[in-house]
Amino acid sequence: MTTPQNNRPAPPTQLRLGLWGPPGSGKTTYLAALKLATMRRAEGVGNWIMNGLDEESTKFLEQSTDMLTHQRTFPTATTTDKSMLFRFTGEREVVRRNRFGRKIVEMEPISFELDVLDVPGGRYDSDRSLRQVPSQQIQFGGEDDVAGAPGKYAEPMSSVEQENQLLDHLQMCHGIVYLFDPERDSTEHDAFRYFHPVLDKLTERVMGQVHFNGTRLPQHVAVCVTKFDQPNIYRQAHLKGYTLMDREPPYLPRVPNDSAAEFFELLCADPLSNTDLVEKGLRQYFSTLNYFITSSIGFYVSGNRFRAQDSLNVERVSAGPDGFRIKGRVYPINVLEPLLWLYQSILPARP
Repeated sequence: MTTPQNNRPAPPTQLRLGLWGPPGSGKTTYLAALKLATMRRAEGVGNWIMNGLDEESTKFLEQSTDMLTHQRTFPTATTTDKSMLFRFTGEREVVRRNRFGRKIVEMEPISFELDVLDVPGGRYDSDRSLRQVPSQQIQFGGEDDVAGAPGKYAEPMSSVEQENQLLDHLQMCHGIVYLFDPERDSTEHDAFRYFHPVLDKLTERVMGQVHFNGTRLPQHVAVCVTKFDQPNIYRQAHLKGYTLMDREPPYLPRVPNDSAAEFFELLCADPLSNTDLVEKGLRQYFSTLNYFITSSIGFYVSGNRFRAQDSLNVERVSAGPDGFRIKGRVYPINVLEPLLWLYQSILPARP
């Protein structure tokens, strides 16, 4: 049943969400792919619109969308803190009873604002991020400002101020998108190294509050296993029987959300690392979690059909770590869904 044309969304609910993950886990690309995820959603699953609410956020969407679609390159990894504000306007299915007592499904218009702080992944490093990261110069004004003009730069932020800014944001967050990069962790084995220092400091802050009487941290956490499009990650999911194929073209594979936690646990069970402590730590410290197997750029699609033997959507075009190009269209997988789940789970819990 369609929504009457005169229905309008309720006033937006503002959600403050944190992005948490090591360098290379794809935080900036995840944010960039959100816009395309709203536009590539299948028909019949709800219409969504994403827009920036300030100049910096709108500029980020414009530039990152152009990079992913026209330039076919990845957005530059974050090197300084970026605070951005976006609005999502769309619909959700609600089950109601009509006057005869029968259940009916209707589409209800909703709107929420996403307040997110994107920080460099190195900030989460227990050994070097907060003690050796250079102080940031915060620039005001446009690129045409004269170098050295009075008022052009704010005072540099010290490493302690950077740490406090990150922890202040996470402490005030209603929810957290935790990005786990299995591709990186299979070689670097450092997910726990970037996980536990932030968890320890956040726990100290939250549980040190006079009026806090809980036994776990209050933030809702969407655990996102990234880079599902990488052949070795997809292969593991497929061989272990976790994947299903979409019923509509281009028939992309997915890991259903009710299997995502089990697949995440499997990926964390590497005996050469301490990554199992990430999986256990999330469950031990947070009571409200959900799991998603995601890909910001998705699989390569030729002829409007997924083919496992030619599915990698990245190709090398030059030497060096930046010598890669996105091969085809971007088909985000499970990128918007974590935010929708956070909205659905946080809203009833808020006072």
